[in-house]
Amino acid sequence: MGEVSRETASKRYLVFTFVAFMMVGLFVSYSYGEEASQFNYGFSAFGGGGDAWHDKPHFEVYGFLPRVDWNVYKSLALELEGNFSYWNIAAQGDFYFVGGNINILFKPIQRKWGSLFVLVGGGIGYDSAGSRVSEIGNSGCGGILQTGAGIFYNLGKGVALRAEYRFYHISDPFRHDRGLNSHNGLLGISF
Repeated sequence: MGEVSRETASKRYLVFTFVAFMMVGLFVSYSYGEEASQFNYGFSAFGGGGDAWHDKPHFEVYGFLPRVDWNVYKSLALELEGNFSYWNIAAQGDFYFVGGNINILFKPIQRKWGSLFVLVGGGIGYDSAGSRVSEIGNSGCGGILQTGAGIFYNLGKGVALRAEYRFYHISDPFRHDRGLNSHNGLLGISF
């Protein structure tokens, strides 16, 4: 009765982390969420699953993405993003991915309430899959390609809520493998 499953504990940890960062953000000195600042920072938590184009394997993915945005032009931003994610594959086990992404954000619609954006990017990092997950190779190096769309909603005091959808593809960038595809929902804060 008193035991908590690993999955439940993992979800609780992600919620706790997200709430903790939100509380810290409330006390950070004035900065800009979606306003006219050259540099913004923030973070997102995400979750997703499936395999978008293949019949199997079924899996879930959860992660945390700290980021820094450089507003290059009015509607264009370059984003550097850390990627700390956990992939749980039903039939083969689990693995962690730790790396970095570079994204380009295009914001075609910008208003006082916030903005809509589309994103495209890629990244590289370390994965702990080894030979357990044949879809991404066994070199320990993982590459990510991603695309998505989302919304920034200004909350005031230089803080913006960020909600988005991303399609991820992870595979070994130096070897031929089929990779894994996932659909992900992200929720985060920008300062």
